[in-house]
Amino acid sequence: MKKLILAAALSAISAGSFAAAPAWDFVQGSYVMTDFDDSDFEYEPDGFAISASKLVTDRVFVTGDYSQQNDDIFGLEVDLDMLTLGLGYRYALSNQTDLFGIVSYEDIEVSGVGESDGEDGYGLTAGARSMVMDNVELRGAVKYIDSDSGSDTSIIIGADYFFSPAFAVGVGYEASDDLNTFALNARYNF
Repeated sequence: MKKLILAAALSAISAGSFAAAPAWDFVQGSYVMTDFDDSDFEYEPDGFAISASKLVTDRVFVTGDYSQQNDDIFGLEVDLDMLTLGLGYRYALSNQTDLFGIVSYEDIEVSGVGESDGEDGYGLTAGARSMVMDNVELRGAVKYIDSDSGSDTSIIIGADYFFSPAFAVGVGYEASDDLNTFALNARYNF
C-alpha cells in the first residue's frame, strides 16, 4: 500500500512539474567573460553578447550570436568580436526534451592599436534542451569549429530559470582547449 501511494504521489509530482517543450523563438542578452587558457600572457576579456533563435518550420530554426568583449594587454585595449550564424534542426524526444543540431558560419575578429586579425570557418553543434521543471530548463551541447587556424571542440552547458513563460535568467559555460567562457543571461521568449 505504501508503494502504491508513493508511486501515485511521484506520478502526480512529475506530471505537474513539466511545462512544455523548450522555446525556440527567443532573444537573449548576456554579460560574458572569456579566459584564454593557451596563452603566454593574461588575456581575460569581458563584454556583452546578444543571441536569437526563430523557428521557420516546426523543426527547422535559424540562430545567431554576436559577442563583443575587450581587455587591456600591457596597457593597450584589445577587442574580441565573435559572430555565429546558423541553421538548425530540432527533434522532440519527449514533450519536455528536444535534441538539436546546428550547422553554422563562424567569424572571430581580434583588433587593437589600429591592427586587426580575423578568421572564419564553420561549426557543427549537437545537443539537448530539456524543461526539467515547469520553470527550469537545462541544456548541453558539443560544438566543433573548423576555422582558418585549425579546429577546436567545446562542451557547452547552461540553465535558465523562468519567472514567467516569456522571461528567464540563466547561466552558461563553454569550455574548450583554447578558451573558457562564462555567461549571465536574460532571455525573452516570443
